[in-house]
Amino acid sequence: MGELSRVVHFDEGDIVYSANDPGDAIYIINRGVVELVPDQSQRSRPSTYLSRGDIFGDCEALCDLPRTHLMRAREKASLQCIQRQDFGELERRVPSFFRYLSEQLSARLLHSTELSLSKSHCLELSGSLSNFDLVTIYQTIRNSVQTGELAISDEGGQLMASFFFKEGHPHSGQFQHLTGNEALWELFLGTSVAGTFSFSSRDQPLSDCIQGAEISWPEGHILITAVRYRDEFDVLREKYPDKSMVLRRRKLNFSWPSDADPALQPVAEQIWQLAYTRPLSLETLYQKCAACELKIFQVLDVLVQAELFRLVPADEAQPDQHLVIETAHI
Repeated sequence: MGELSRVVHFDEGDIVYSANDPGDAIYIINRGVVELVPDQSQRSRPSTYLSRGDIFGDCEALCDLPRTHLMRAREKASLQCIQRQDFGELERRVPSFFRYLSEQLSARLLHSTELSLSKSHCLELSGSLSNFDLVTIYQTIRNSVQTGELAISDEGGQLMASFFFKEGHPHSGQFQHLTGNEALWELFLGTSVAGTFSFSSRDQPLSDCIQGAEISWPEGHILITAVRYRDEFDVLREKYPDKSMVLRRRKLNFSWPSDADPALQPVAEQIWQLAYTRPLSLETLYQKCAACELKIFQVLDVLVQAELFRLVPADEAQPDQHLVIETAHI
């Protein structure tokens, strides 16, 4: 693959290709977000955003047809580019790639067929989260400009999350104990959420839990921000993979580093209070904090680097009354 492809880089706002350009290459996103801009006949539809692992440009390249859309980078992006002229050699050397490409095209066709929402106000849309990506579900609702409620249940059938959309815009929602924006971010962070989903068109939400939990971020930034959050979370999750590890205090007084993000300080202060006298596991922190897992991990990283806390195995955590304060760093 490396010999028959090249990496190309784009800055925010750069055009990858425009409508009617030659369909001479397939692109795979390594990093960043790329926007698919609808053509002039579909200007009423919002853009679609693609992120790491997504493939685009394949239909035109395989059919040797001109491009049908404008594609541009919405942030710095790194793309793997495979030229049409190398398809034959690539098929000979790496036949599994075209099987993978066929699977991606089939999945896209399945999504566009089963997730296509009509304007009917009696439509119920449902499916298994093992077959559908949450980003795809979100963009389908967004592009359909529907008003209704998206419900997500776990494998046992218990309601896990509920979001109310007004004309395609997320208006309010709850994910487990989180509400509003934090709930929406947590929804996108859950790349391996198991269970089922359903979207019901209606003028008012049925779930009482989402009545007052409004989502206040500007709609135009939600998906791009959510995709970036997911990438950042993946990096931090690899750095701190064991959620059973316990956070134990090292200093007596809290001090937020001057070079740390001030927007995270309220979450840091909440964690400091929670873990001040009792060591808590990373999993317990999520259950007790009113913030998505990404923010918890970001704060955790700062607190550990600043030596305010350290992570220890659960069997090394001290009971409350015997908590050891490491004064060497005070």
